[in-house]
Amino acid sequence: MYKILVILDKPKHEQVALQRALDLAKNAGAMLHLVSFVYEPVVSIPLLSGSILNISDQIQQERATWLQTLQSEQSLPEGSTAEVIWHHDIPNWTLEYLSQNRVDLVVKTAQKQFGRGGFGSIDWRLIEHLTKPLWLAVETHWIKHDRVVAALDPAVENTLHVQLNQRVLALGAEMSEHLGVDLEAVACVPASQEVADLDEFREHTGALLDAVDQVIADSGVTCNKTHFVTGKPAAEVNRVVDRNKARAILVGRGVRKGPKGFLLGNTAERILGRANTDVVVVP
Repeated sequence: MYKILVILDKPKHEQVALQRALDLAKNAGAMLHLVSFVYEPVVSIPLLSGSILNISDQIQQERATWLQTLQSEQSLPEGSTAEVIWHHDIPNWTLEYLSQNRVDLVVKTAQKQFGRGGFGSIDWRLIEHLTKPLWLAVETHWIKHDRVVAALDPAVENTLHVQLNQRVLALGAEMSEHLGVDLEAVACVPASQEVADLDEFREHTGALLDAVDQVIADSGVTCNKTHFVTGKPAAEVNRVVDRNKARAILVGRGVRKGPKGFLLGNTAERILGRANTDVVVVP
């Protein structure tokens, strides 16, 4: 059975991540595991840790009571579970949990920093290191249309890039089916306007577009529409997503290999940093 790990928002906030997970689980036959993090940094101070111990127990009990109320108010899928986690490092705990438990998707509300170029430090660490797809939900005031967009790497002559594109498409197809929305694709060639206006460039882009379409066809996924654009990928890809008011954009995590595994590519990082809607990061 499909399992979704949901990192809950604090009690005073809207439970955006939980709502996204419930929307997906409704038709996916998924069960949820809800985690609510709580921690009081003062317990790490040796001279104060003893006196604060009872307070930390009280904090955890209050959060557990809130979590029980939340569970009773929501129509959670059968088999779903929940727990309060006393931990100061959400990414480290999440990585440890994924290493010990079968999870298909992690959902969290984004620490979105509008106007400051991206996400908070916790989100960036999750983006860089999670071994499972990560859905970062953003609460926006504009109406979203029933579509998700898969951002594809146009470097289709590279096997690793093709494989990453296929993973992005596969998850996009799965999400679009369970959410009952259309799946579209976007590929951006990073060329300046001067280059894009050249006749020779236009001749070759036709062949590249055919190659991108072939990658989609080989994946076995059907896209309702493919957007092929030129320019700075971070700007152009997000322009397509924003113009069409897509519910989410799926982005592959890149294929640069580092000491701890695959790293987020520079282009993917810029696309994510400028996104105004939900993002799904595919490792």
